[in-house]
Amino acid sequence: MDIMGKLLASQQNKPLKLFRGQEIEGEIVSITDKEITLDLGTKSEGIIPTHDISKDQLEQLKVGHKIKSFVVVVENESGQVLLSPNPYSAKSTSKGKRSDWNKFIDAKNQKTKLSGKVMEVNKGGLIIEIGGTRAFLPNSQIGFELLSRLKEGMDKLVDQQLRVSVIEVDQDNNKIILSQRGQVSDDLLDKLRSFKTSQKVQGKIVAILPFGLVIDIDGVEGLIFIADVSWERTEDLSGFSTGDEVEAQVLGVDKDFGRLNLSLKHLSEDPFVQLSANFEPDKVVKGEITTVDQAGITLKLDGGVEGFLPASKMDPTQNYQVGQSITLLVDNVDTQRRRVNLAPFVTSTEGLIYK
Repeated sequence: MDIMGKLLASQQNKPLKLFRGQEIEGEIVSITDKEITLDLGTKSEGIIPTHDISKDQLEQLKVGHKIKSFVVVVENESGQVLLSPNPYSAKSTSKGKRSDWNKFIDAKNQKTKLSGKVMEVNKGGLIIEIGGTRAFLPNSQIGFELLSRLKEGMDKLVDQQLRVSVIEVDQDNNKIILSQRGQVSDDLLDKLRSFKTSQKVQGKIVAILPFGLVIDIDGVEGLIFIADVSWERTEDLSGFSTGDEVEAQVLGVDKDFGRLNLSLKHLSEDPFVQLSANFEPDKVVKGEITTVDQAGITLKLDGGVEGFLPASKMDPTQNYQVGQSITLLVDNVDTQRRRVNLAPFVTSTEGLIYK
């Protein structure tokens, strides 16, 4: 058996393909006020909103515990698997009667709006129930008017009734995608034309959401996704407050959504550029393992730089563990992904180091 085969064989019953309603077991890797994050043994982490779990049950859960849940959304906009402890919640979007699906198909084709109740909030968007069927409203499809009123967070949307449009119906994969976006007015298009890519703008934060910051720039919507807040990976926006004035750079003008895509991090040079100069090819480096999955292992190197050893180069005889320190060779620097690709090395009887 080759290296990849041995590596995959060592992964015990890890599912590669998920489907809605599937029961799956995962290990808790973090617990916050809003969500529980699970390692599912797949390329994506699983998320259970804490409001889906009773207070008594929540108090008993600890990092490292394994729990079972059900797949609600196979992949949200953040690349995560949305889960629920309730099998009904997961399966309420099942194929069901053809007439139920025809209702959504007709709404999509005729461009009519439907009314639905917000059932759940997650990093990727909202779960909306319409006539007993659950559908998904991605963050990018939430209207600016609603976003600008969410000063206290998206959790305030639970149980609210929203008017939405249907933009995708896929009965075979149990998927219904919704939108609040309407046709962009000529007046707004004229305003958007006055902005240019790389332009610096000033605006006020009107909402702080799990996926980023909503900015009001003289009545024009600006959106700073969380990935564009800082060059370093962050999940914490607690340093910002609604009403704060911020300067940002325009990444692009999205005329389809009628908004500006903005960035805070592009106002400064990426520190990775300078740090990566310390990682020349074939240099021996030591790092601490932070994650282990089927793609490979991720490590923390000097200066906080992320290192990556792909699965194809992992030693199938070695038991890699999070927190373990290992020594590797620099293979190359991936500036696009802002990480250093690594390779193992072996010392020969002549004392030579080779990959």
